[in-house]
Amino acid sequence: MKKFLNETKELLFSQGLVAILAIIQVRVVATNLGPEIYGNIGVYLGFVGISFRLLSSRNSDLILMNFNETNKNFLKSAIKFEILLGTLSLFFVLSIFYLYYQFIPTYLWLYFLSRILLNVLEVFKGVYTHLGNMKMYSLIESSSNTLRFILVVSFVLNQPTIESFFYALGIHQLIVSLTVLIVLIKNNIFTGEQISFIEYVKLCKNNFYKIRTDQAVGLIPTHLDVVIIGYFANYYSAGIYRIAKKLVDPINSIIVAFSPWILNKINNEKKYNFKNLTTNILIPTSVVIVSSYYFFGKKLIEIVAGKGFENSYIPMLILLIGYISYYLTFWTRHFLLLNNLILKHTTGRIVNLFIFLITSPFLISNYGYNGIALAISLSILIQKSYEFFVYFRNKNIENNI
Repeated sequence: MKKFLNETKELLFSQGLVAILAIIQVRVVATNLGPEIYGNIGVYLGFVGISFRLLSSRNSDLILMNFNETNKNFLKSAIKFEILLGTLSLFFVLSIFYLYYQFIPTYLWLYFLSRILLNVLEVFKGVYTHLGNMKMYSLIESSSNTLRFILVVSFVLNQPTIESFFYALGIHQLIVSLTVLIVLIKNNIFTGEQISFIEYVKLCKNNFYKIRTDQAVGLIPTHLDVVIIGYFANYYSAGIYRIAKKLVDPINSIIVAFSPWILNKINNEKKYNFKNLTTNILIPTSVVIVSSYYFFGKKLIEIVAGKGFENSYIPMLILLIGYISYYLTFWTRHFLLLNNLILKHTTGRIVNLFIFLITSPFLISNYGYNGIALAISLSILIQKSYEFFVYFRNKNIENNI
């Protein structure tokens, strides 16, 4: 435990800060804008999230895999590649908004355009995970989230409108993107032969398709859940559900904190002991997490979002079941990635998507925000059970060789 904490302290600090600031930010935005506008924001963010993450989510893993395949210097080509993907993603966003709303609010343009540059953050994450420089990784993460918190809170308190919220996000993305770009170029320590953009695209080709397929099938339950409940129910239900989801998101922050560390461990220790990680770290902390939400959840909702969101308690507990199951087995995804079994994870996500699409319309129609929370948790439980089965089957094959 002591060694683990020593190796992950910077990551835990940065993600802990992220979680705390996110909860305070939720309180400011939700209480000042109300459930309906808060739900509307969630729908917009869902559309943008699925458009950009379709081509760019987890491309830091692509960077990490490319380091294992070449000694050449591909940093500049990787940056160009991510900006190109961001530009293509913008066309997806514009198409969705015109099809769904027939117009694009003026206040969203800064947010859209600056989101293109934010793709460079994926290059940064991949490079610094490869280097094992968790201190710089954590510094950028914590600084970025602190800046977003300051901008969103100050803008919304000054003028509590949806426009203020998205102007703050746009400015945040622009500043973070330029900062990361400067850090990457200034601290470039790779001295190998430069790789051209075309060569880099060829290098990425196989792994890019694998990662994109894997991420694409997970985007609907992850980013369109708020959109879906807004469609089948209303913006109020979307707002209630979004608060529930935001309050269990700190569990994802812990997973994000552990992920670069575990990726580095698996990459350098081919037979890393996941049993010790699970029994000594993950199970004890999950007991504390579940107990905290169960006993203090109602008070947490009242403090964070106010009495108008008290109905978020039950969907929060339902989501907690799925999130904890993912937390306990989050490392299976990284094991599959670095053992050339990422398509197995993709299969698990397809199962997740299938369960979500089949169950969510019925559950939302009958149980509203509780229904979509149940659909999400059920999908996660089945996906992670499948990945766990693949992991053990692969380990048994290795042991028999």
